[in-house]
Amino acid sequence: MRRVCALLVALILVVSGGPALAVAAGAPVATDGLPGGETQLEGEPDDEGEWREFEADDELGLDGSEELTDEELEAVIDRSMVRIEELREVEFEERPPVEVLTRSEFQEEYDGLIGDATENQTTFLNAKHKALFLVGEDEDSTETLAENRNVSVGGFYSSATNEIVVVVDDELPVIDETVLAHELYHAYQDQRWNLSEYDAQTRDERNAQNGLIEGDTVYMELEYEQRCESGEWECVRPPAPDEGEPGAEEEPANMGLLLLDFQPYSDGPAFSEHVFERGGWEAVNELYDAPPETSQQVITPDRYPEDLPREVEIDDDHDEEWDRLRPEERPDHEVLGKVSIATMFAAPLYEEPGEQFVAPEEFLNVGPDGELDDFDPINYDVEYATGWDGDRLHVYEREDGESAYVWRIAWESDEDAETFVDGYGDLLAYRGAESEGGDLFVADEGGYAGAYHVEHDGDVVTISHAPDVESLSAVNADIEPADVEDDDAEEAPEETDDDVEETPEETDDDVEETPEEEEQPGFGLLAAVAALVIALALLARRR
Repeated sequence: MRRVCALLVALILVVSGGPALAVAAGAPVATDGLPGGETQLEGEPDDEGEWREFEADDELGLDGSEELTDEELEAVIDRSMVRIEELREVEFEERPPVEVLTRSEFQEEYDGLIGDATENQTTFLNAKHKALFLVGEDEDSTETLAENRNVSVGGFYSSATNEIVVVVDDELPVIDETVLAHELYHAYQDQRWNLSEYDAQTRDERNAQNGLIEGDTVYMELEYEQRCESGEWECVRPPAPDEGEPGAEEEPANMGLLLLDFQPYSDGPAFSEHVFERGGWEAVNELYDAPPETSQQVITPDRYPEDLPREVEIDDDHDEEWDRLRPEERPDHEVLGKVSIATMFAAPLYEEPGEQFVAPEEFLNVGPDGELDDFDPINYDVEYATGWDGDRLHVYEREDGESAYVWRIAWESDEDAETFVDGYGDLLAYRGAESEGGDLFVADEGGYAGAYHVEHDGDVVTISHAPDVESLSAVNADIEPADVEDDDAEEAPEETDDDVEETPEETDDDVEETPEEEEQPGFGLLAAVAALVIALALLARRR
C-alpha cells in the first residue's frame, strides 16, 4: 500500500519547456529557470562520475528521522545515482542540481506549476474539462489544477534548466529517497533522450508519452523501493504518519482531475514491464524512438504499436455568432482519449453523495488481501470506454463569453457506441440534465447547465453542447432545428378532481420496508474505502 500511496500523492511531474506540457497542464508552465536557495546543490559534470565513489549497498547511517545537512544530502544523491545505474543498467552523464523545498515554499514559489494562461487557453481548458464533467461552469480549470498540485506534487524535474525540486513536509522536512530517485531518473532520461522533444499535441497523446516516461521511471522506482523495504539497502525515508484522516487542507481540490493525471503512473509501469519481459532494457530503450501514440496502447500493451485509432473529423459548420476557439501554441482541437472517458465515468465514485457508473471492483485492482496492486492500482479499461477508436473535440465561443463544444467519438463497433450512449445518458441525468425526448437533454442549473444533443449513428457518437437549445444547431449545423424543438403536441387538459382516481391511502401494513443499505446514497463500501485510501495518500509525504 505504501508504494501506491506515494504515487497517488506524488503525481511527480516532468517539466518540459515545449508546448506539449502546456497541453498537458492546460496552460504554459514557467520554464525560465528555478530560483536557487541555500539548500540547492550545484551539479558536478565529471566524465569519471564522482558519484561513483559510492556502492549501491553503502550505508550512510541516515534513517530519515532528522533533516539532512547539505553534505548528507549530497551523499544521498550520489548513492541514489549509483543505485539507479545498477537497477536500470544506465550511466549518468552528469550530476543534476537538486533543491529541497517545504510544501509551503513550493506553493509560494511555483503555485502548482501552472503558468500564466491566455484567455483563449483558459476558455478552451474549461470547456474540455466541462465536457468530461470534471470542472463545472462556476469553476476555473487552471486554478483547480494549481490547487490539486499544490497539495499533491512530491517533486519535479525541469528539462529546461536540468534541475530537480523535491518537496518535503513543513513539519518534518525530510526527503523521501524514492522520490529523489524518481526525479534523478527523469534527469537521466533527459540527458539521453532529450525530454523536451516529446512534444505531444493533445491530451491523449500526452498521456501516452507519459505512459512511457513515467512508466519506465516508476518501474525502476518500484524495484528501488523493494530493496529499501526488504532491508537490502539502507534508505532515507520519512517516518510513516500516524493513522487518522487528513485535514481538509490536505485534500485535492478535484479528485477527477487527479485521476486523469494519474493514469500514466498506474498503467505505465505495467506497460514497461510488458515490453521488458519481451526484450529486456534494450527493448524499453527502443520505445523512446517510437513512444506509444494513445493512452489505449498504454492501458492495453498488446495494442502497441500496430493498433492506431481512426482519424475523426468534424465539419465545423457553425453560425457567424460563434467563433471556433483556436488557442495559441496548441492545436485547434483536442483528442481526449480513452483515459478521459474512463475518468469521466469513474469520478462520481469520489463525489458526495456519489454514484456507481463504474463498479469499484472494476475500477480498482484490489487483490485478495485487500491491497491495491503496486504496478497497476487503477483499471482505466472500464466498460463505457471499451472500444474507443478515436475522438475529436471542437470548442466555440460567443461574444458574450458563452462557450459551446462538439465532441465526436468513434468506436470499434455499434455495440460499443450504444454502451457508451446508454451510460452517457445516465451520466447526464446525474449531472442535472433531463431528457426532453429523442436526442435532447437540458440542464437548467448547476455547473453543467445548458443543452446537450447526443447523436448515435452506427459506431460514431456526436455530442453537442451549448448554453441553450436554440444554440445547438448554431454550433453544429448537422443538428436540424426540428431535432431540438419542443413537441407540437397539444398540452394535456388540466386534471380536475373528477378526472383523477383516488389512490387508497397507504397504511404501515401496506408498505414494504426498504433495506437500510439500499437507502444509503453514494457508493458501496469498497469504493468508500478506496476513496479513503486516496485521501490518506496525501499524507504519504510525512510517512
